[in-house]
Amino acid sequence: MIGEGRMRFVQWLSVERTRVHWMRSAVAAMALVSGLLATCAESAEAERHQPADTFLYVANQFENNLSVIDVRARKVISTVSVGRAPSGAAARPSGDLVYVANQGSDDVSVIDARANRVIKNIHVGSKPVDVAVNPNGRYAYVTNGGSNSVSVIELSTNRVVATVPVGSEPVSVAVSPDRRFAYTANEGANSVSVIELSTNRVMATVPVGSAPVGVAVNPNGRFAYVANESSASVSVIDTSTDRVMATVRVGVGPFGLAANQRYVYVADLGPASVSMINAGTNRIVATIPDGTKGTTDPFKVAIGQGTVYVVNQGDGDVAMIDTTTNKIVATVPVGSNPYGIAVISHR
Repeated sequence: MIGEGRMRFVQWLSVERTRVHWMRSAVAAMALVSGLLATCAESAEAERHQPADTFLYVANQFENNLSVIDVRARKVISTVSVGRAPSGAAARPSGDLVYVANQGSDDVSVIDARANRVIKNIHVGSKPVDVAVNPNGRYAYVTNGGSNSVSVIELSTNRVVATVPVGSEPVSVAVSPDRRFAYTANEGANSVSVIELSTNRVMATVPVGSAPVGVAVNPNGRFAYVANESSASVSVIDTSTDRVMATVRVGVGPFGLAANQRYVYVADLGPASVSMINAGTNRIVATIPDGTKGTTDPFKVAIGQGTVYVVNQGDGDVAMIDTTTNKIVATVPVGSNPYGIAVISHR
């Protein structure tokens, strides 16, 4: 009897030891999985702060060149010489070509984005300030601030195929997503010209605030937003009626702006900040500090994939703002007196 009891005890002890061993193994495995999940979460968080955009092209007015920024590396990887006093910049949707309006040499430089070199200079009107590319990649539209006109460039031939008279001192241009209209901010006329692109004629002129210097159209094309520098406001135009439906007071000197479906981001020169307007309510919902008041001069804005890029003319850099946190996650030095910016998300 004693022998049988001892045998049962030994068997029980063996089973218990096996059970404890498996429990310890399970705990270790759970700890390993937990660690891996934490690592993945950290990697995902780090990835979230890495924009999906690939390159930025920034026009440096005082140096007659473009800085090419590798977005992931967050540094300038190339400098491209262009015409005199480059201002506005835009990329073709395919990402293979970049166009820059040169105020000082009355031309547009065409840049091969793969080789980062100029392949063509196209003569346009007097003092070209801004350029926008049609979403279909077939045409570019250039505002000539000195000749009160828009040059229409056929991109397959790199030739000006039309010149459209607009209001006085056009300094900014945006094209609607449906490719039907272009909007120019006419600083000297306090107006926006609406160009019908099928005929290349102005079909409407919309009075806005004082000194309109920036214009953007939201992704569905329902609204155009205009930054009025002197009246410190943004005019919201209903594109179905070509009338101002709302006016939003913004900072001291709103200049560049960009819009997505939910928000409008406005660079404000005075307080050195970026105002964030809710597109549904037309109210400012956040103000993002950007450098030092009086020296930073946030000038132009571009929206990328999860990131807003702000050209700071006074500081000579580009700030990258994470749209989920509304905080600057990086600042990249560029050339002197940077102006326009183009974003390439792929090549």
